[in-house]
Amino acid sequence: MTLPETRFATLSPAARIGLLALTALLAALLLWTAFQVTPPVQDGIGPGDRATYTAIVERLKVGESYYPAAHAELLANNYGTLSVFNWRTPLWPTLLAAIPGSLMLGALAILALGLAFTWFRSRVDTGFAVLGIVALSLNLVIVLAGSAVYFAEVPAGLLILVSILAYGLGWRWLGIVAALLALFTRELAAPYVLICLALAVRDRHWRELLAFGVGLLAYAGFFAWHAAMVAAQLGPLDRGYADGWLTFGGLDFMLGAAAFNGVFALLPPWVSALLVPVALVGLAVWRDGLRAALTVGLYLAAFLFVGKPFNTYWGAMVTPVLMLGVPWAVAALGEIRSRRSS
Repeated sequence: MTLPETRFATLSPAARIGLLALTALLAALLLWTAFQVTPPVQDGIGPGDRATYTAIVERLKVGESYYPAAHAELLANNYGTLSVFNWRTPLWPTLLAAIPGSLMLGALAILALGLAFTWFRSRVDTGFAVLGIVALSLNLVIVLAGSAVYFAEVPAGLLILVSILAYGLGWRWLGIVAALLALFTRELAAPYVLICLALAVRDRHWRELLAFGVGLLAYAGFFAWHAAMVAAQLGPLDRGYADGWLTFGGLDFMLGAAAFNGVFALLPPWVSALLVPVALVGLAVWRDGLRAALTVGLYLAAFLFVGKPFNTYWGAMVTPVLMLGVPWAVAALGEIRSRRSS
């Protein structure tokens, strides 16, 4: 296997030492956090999001409409239904009622693996591409978990991954479509769409901006309709939450979100505490990885401030992309070893 050259090779000695020191500091902070972590509670909200949306999908399968079904289950499980953001948009639950979720997630995972192999193979060699596929598979194994299909964050995160890989291959239109589909699946994809817009402006891709403009106008109409449908369901039994999603969960929540990561979700938190800084270094030194690095950096930074303790499954929005950094971290490690031996 040939290891590619990374940005690490072109850094000054001081910059290399600084990067490694920051990595070690982040690893130490996350390890300290990992041993302080307590399991999140659902904060008085019935059986939790997975059970609630499983029940909603089952209602759809027997012919109920989405909004009355969602309203009944959200009320029964003590959700703050006055906020439209406590109601998932109907696209993913409706698809689940019609098509097996494992089939849809499996198709997205296979597409992502194919794109990743093609991209890595075009840059280095087959051995390095296989390393990238192995790293991604550690995350994508989540599609085999039956309960994963009920979290809209899982397909949205897979679509963000597909979008980034498509952009890397120069398949810009697939990247645009996947990004917009992620947004329609879960509004938490909005930060990634903003990154796409910023990069399109930087690169003067005006057709891409036009395409996103049309897509965002369609989404605005879709979400306005969604809000109107929610409002039509509300009555005297509906309530709001006393607090919002700005909870300043800090490293606890960020690590919990980063650990919602395929195989790593089954392992002790300290494993993810070591994985995150390693993968971040890989993304930072990856020459073609700016879009992936910005995406992971923005989401992990946001998780320091936003998200209730039981929302750690939001990590599914970004952990597939995080794993793209692992093979490039291995490449950077190879450069460190070669410098020491020379």
